Amino acid sequence: MKTVMLDQYNFHYINKGNGKPLLLIHGSLCDGRYWKKQIDSLCMNNEVFALCLRHYWPNDFDSNNSEFSLNQHTLDVMRFIKEVIKKPVNILGHSRGAAVSINVAVNMPELINKLILADPGGIILPDLNDQKNNFRICAAELVGKNNIDDGLELFIDKVSGPGTWRKMVQWFKEMARDNAYTIIGQSLEKMLSLTNHEIKNIYVPTLLIGGELSPEPYPSIINILHKLIPQSLKVIVKGSSHGMNLGNPVFFNKTVSDFICI
Repeated sequence: MKTVMLDQYNFHYINKGNGKPLLLIHGSLCDGRYWKKQIDSLCMNNEVFALCLRHYWPNDFDSNNSEFSLNQHTLDVMRFIKEVIKKPVNILGHSRGAAVSINVAVNMPELINKLILADPGGIILPDLNDQKNNFRICAAELVGKNNIDDGLELFIDKVSGPGTWRKMVQWFKEMARDNAYTIIGQSLEKMLSLTNHEIKNIYVPTLLIGGELSPEPYPSIINILHKLIPQSLKVIVKGSSHGMNLGNPVFFNKTVSDFICI
């Protein structure tokens, strides 16, 4: 894992492969390790950068630091592209990471060649409010009381379906535990609110990937974005829920690779 200082903060990232730059942005409770089933496959034809966002492992979350926000992460990603990669990228974001990615596309579209959004979450769209923030607050309260696994189970089961946490592999649970306290920051942040006009002005080619079993609001968010983004494709991963890149990595990776090559 490499390290670079940007804006007086040490950012850690995995960098592998050669070719066009592909930037991977993880979601809640995760870090660059989340993409372990993507990196070796996607790096065969791309230079992959899997960034660990501010306050996520291997850094620590500071509950007194007001910099934990989707907007701050967006600024960090834009700076990373400009100062580390130094050229426009194909960007793939999952869940909250997809919200960061689409925010980059709205604010600095010149930094993105192609936009790939896997089950984007944490987004408020016209006629669709994310009603799940209460569970984020409850999960944060549990983590704050040091009931780590209870908080993680509540969070993961809400975004991926009942019983998901109990079935998760050990490496994922350890990664989530490493990032557990970020839930506290996430429960306090303002979600991304986009207008129809902003979405319709996303002119970069966009791939929307959903899990067939993903709970609401993810399917509705994908359908709305697909309707509004001019150059968008939608693909559903059969038999998978919110973590579709882990549930069916072969199909997921091929879908991403095929889209990049179009």
